[in-house]
Amino acid sequence: MTLRFIASLLPPLATGILLAFLFCPSLKNTAAGRAFALFAGAGLGLGVASCLAFLCLLAGVNRSLPIIDLAVALAAGIACFIAFQQPAAGEARPLPETRKRSRFAVILAGIFSLELLASAASFILAFLKEPHGRWDAWLIWNMHARFIFRGGDHWRDAFASGLDWSHWDYPLLLPLAIARSWSYMGGESLPVPAVMAFIFTFLTLGLLCAALCLLRSGSQGYLAAMVLMGTPFFITMGASQFADLPLAFFILTTLALLLFPARSRAGCPGALILAGVAAALCSWTKNEGLLFLLVATAGLFGITFHAGGGKQAFRRTAAFLAGALPVLLIVIYFKLWLAPTNDLMAGFNWDALSGKLFDWDRYEAIARAFFITGISFTQGLVDVRVGMRLNPGAVSIILLAVYLLFAGIRIDKRDRPFLLQTGAILLMMLAGYFFIYVMTPLDLTYHLITSLNRLFLQLWPSVILLVFMIAQTPEGSSPEHVTAPAPPHVKPRPARGRKRPRNPEVP
Repeated sequence: MTLRFIASLLPPLATGILLAFLFCPSLKNTAAGRAFALFAGAGLGLGVASCLAFLCLLAGVNRSLPIIDLAVALAAGIACFIAFQQPAAGEARPLPETRKRSRFAVILAGIFSLELLASAASFILAFLKEPHGRWDAWLIWNMHARFIFRGGDHWRDAFASGLDWSHWDYPLLLPLAIARSWSYMGGESLPVPAVMAFIFTFLTLGLLCAALCLLRSGSQGYLAAMVLMGTPFFITMGASQFADLPLAFFILTTLALLLFPARSRAGCPGALILAGVAAALCSWTKNEGLLFLLVATAGLFGITFHAGGGKQAFRRTAAFLAGALPVLLIVIYFKLWLAPTNDLMAGFNWDALSGKLFDWDRYEAIARAFFITGISFTQGLVDVRVGMRLNPGAVSIILLAVYLLFAGIRIDKRDRPFLLQTGAILLMMLAGYFFIYVMTPLDLTYHLITSLNRLFLQLWPSVILLVFMIAQTPEGSSPEHVTAPAPPHVKPRPARGRKRPRNPEVP
């Protein structure tokens, strides 16, 4: 069964990685770029495979899923082979990696490796203690996978079962990723959900590290990943087998890819298309992902319109939505024809809403919860019997603020509008979360205690990415790997009367 499980993973992983190289061919030119394609592509591939599994269920050809997976992987491989026969135009061209690694970077890499091993050990110990995961894992995500797998041709009946407490309106990326592996194996296997959780947990770590190595420096990548690994709640949530970490992965992938056009002369449409795919997969992972897709589209259009005008804004947003559309159509079908009414919408009425919108005590309670959770959420799950308590830990937003204070801020001019875009998207997500709590028909205190820390964790890797993108690197140098080439009509001027430096800073 182990070989069959590996066989279930290989086609989607290969498909996603090939798509990453196909849409961003410049990634193959550096080690950091190849690592980014590996981590981002692997997660995207699992998400796309989940969509294919859903389409196979709808068409009644679930038994042909291995053949379809293999055909898609082969098609992606052929497309990459054809595309690589000619040089890509408009992509960022990295500098040669000629600079020797500093002693500081070598020490960081060693500490990073030790922390990575410790995190993996912590995850495994948590799995051995609770192999079924925690509450939401066996009540929602893993149970949905079991209903779909055991239902066979009658899998639709689960959505009309009346088991509203299991939230059958939740999207199916994680349950189908698990169920498709079981279909390869010919039966259920307890470790599969935990392995999926392990994959997404460490893909998020690797993606954060690779993105910053690519866009900033190796030391920034290692430090950022170490901060994320040092977040106790991060490994806890990964081992709990919830869908919040897969959602955090897709949010991080989207925002990292949206930074790529800053370093491309042609706007890097391939990266925008992949970012759209990742954003749409957010909506296929959790209901909060629909909010993120809306916010990311608005942030992309608004900031691009402000910085580059309407034509550029429409062009970039169109590429983003082109990537999102195939997955979004699947989500729309699921929501309209399969999913029952969401519990938050079921209790919705305008009279109750108007009363909540003007209840200032409600705003005060939510703001207080946001502050307390923002300082303390990294310390673990909140005990509903105790409630929220201010309990600042070693790893929280305070640590990032202190790091910025000592490291200083240095923002490349090329990155400014794109970093503003990232910050705007994250702030709009927080605002969206805030007003969801304002309108919730559930008990406000219980709703805040049981969900707010997980909502913050969904954004936490992206917050770390943003902070380390604006922080001065420990080496005090400019990014080494990705450069913005000169526009086609500008010819480089030869140096006059002075020796050109080995690693010139790109303006």
